[in-house]
Amino acid sequence: MVLGPTARKLLPYLNFTIATSALVFQTTVLYPWHHELDAAFHTLRAEQLQVLKEFHEVKLGRIEDLERRLESALRATKEADQGARRRAT
Repeated sequence: MVLGPTARKLLPYLNFTIATSALVFQTTVLYPWHHELDAAFHTLRAEQLQVLKEFHEVKLGRIEDLERRLESALRATKEADQGARRRAT
């Protein structure tokens, strides 16, 4: 498609206007929004770390509880075995 002489003269100005509008949009809308998203991301990350820490503590508590129960069961088993051996002798 061949442009006419008037369009050829106006095309650089149109291109400059579009580029300037895009730059203004980026600096006034997108850049501040980027900072807002960055702050929200850091807040979310801190919340996630807190939740993971709490989950880890709960998991450790459960493991410690299971270890206590296992030790108690092992002691009861040993005592039962010793009692059975005493009765057998």
